[in-house]
Amino acid sequence: MDANREARAIAASLPFDQFSSGLDGSLVTPTDDAYGAARRVWNGMVNEYPAAIAYCESTADVRASVAFAREHDVDLTVRSGGHSVSGASVASGALVVDCSRMEWVRVDPDGRTARVGPGATWGTVDRATQSFGLATPGGVFSDTGVAGLTLGGGTGYLSPKHGFTADNLRSVDVVTGEGERVTAGPDQHSDLFWAARGGGTPGVVTAFEFDLHPLDHDVLYFESWLPVDAASDALRAYREYQGDAPDEACVSPYFAAVPATADFPADRHGEFAFVLSGVYAGDPVAGRDEFAPFIDRADAFAASTDTMAYTDLQTMMDHDFPDGRHYFWKSVPLPELGDDAIDLFADAATNAPSDLSTVVVWPMHGAVERLPDETSPVVGRDAAVVVNVEAAWDDPMATPENVQWVRETCREFRALDSTPGTLPNFAGGSAPDAADVYATHADRLRRVRERYDPAGVFRYERE
Repeated sequence: MDANREARAIAASLPFDQFSSGLDGSLVTPTDDAYGAARRVWNGMVNEYPAAIAYCESTADVRASVAFAREHDVDLTVRSGGHSVSGASVASGALVVDCSRMEWVRVDPDGRTARVGPGATWGTVDRATQSFGLATPGGVFSDTGVAGLTLGGGTGYLSPKHGFTADNLRSVDVVTGEGERVTAGPDQHSDLFWAARGGGTPGVVTAFEFDLHPLDHDVLYFESWLPVDAASDALRAYREYQGDAPDEACVSPYFAAVPATADFPADRHGEFAFVLSGVYAGDPVAGRDEFAPFIDRADAFAASTDTMAYTDLQTMMDHDFPDGRHYFWKSVPLPELGDDAIDLFADAATNAPSDLSTVVVWPMHGAVERLPDETSPVVGRDAAVVVNVEAAWDDPMATPENVQWVRETCREFRALDSTPGTLPNFAGGSAPDAADVYATHADRLRRVRERYDPAGVFRYERE
């Protein structure tokens, strides 16, 4: 039986009419016209057929959905912002608890905190917090969901200054696998709070509370595009810079194809290039001086600097990640950016089957590395950089070669002196082995899950 027919059979065997009548929100099943769109997520690679999607509008709806799944022994997944690079938020035959309608943000400017609903995206959060000159680290793409990014750790331009997104959590409200509503924080249900700071939860988060930080000025962004054969020299210069980079600086080089626009020489269009790029979260004038060695490189064939509002920075990359494109991402933390790793980068990028793909070097300095490893389940705080291998393609028939490229590239970097584990948001696939992602923290996460979800209602690692 194919996944579509199996989903219909499961839906027909369950009392969904009775269940939906008690929801504040609505239920979509395989026989509904809205089902085709409802089962989709942002990542076009994910093609699952749930038994039903429950659009929750309240915590009561979430509790009712968890109770239904537990009572009828139905697989349960959680979808919030709907990004889901990994695909873990939907599964064939499962009941999807969709929290996208619970999109709200309440900012306390005096206390410098924000309470955020699970359906909010970072664009919503950034607009709300920036209206008070405040911000918290939140990815690099405005359409990313708050829930998925936070529960997978979360890295952004402000991470060197303020840590992972999850490091800025103050508390979470959770509906556990037993249907209990609890608030977890440093002083109550601290084990569940620890898990939520990058390890997901054995439940559904219905509210997040974040610390906010002053950011009442524009920020500086720069790019310098270099030929691939200049990458090794530039990466060595970057390595030296990162040794004592200030917290305000987030320099993240990457390999990508040159866009066919007037901003770049026509004879470079379509070829892979090495890009030095970065954000300075402090005074933009000081940032221009800080980044001068990168901006003013003689071998750059294109370079730019822009001073912009933080909200504009956060939306700048949106057009590069359209809804429905196919994505497969994995990462490898490196304790040092050694010569062997540097030599791998250009080959890895130029061997990509798709010219939409990128290989990104993400810094792990500043506030990220200063927090103790036991602060959260996320590993790699002691890494110098994390290599993100990000495949993107449009043709569904090209899926095998792109997935293979990501996996093989990560294996090559992993064969170097790499740090165990990986960033949860870049783990690859919908159900990676917990030990491969969380390394020595995997057993502690398992114990948290056994305590709050003894029946195993939440069988999937992350939202």
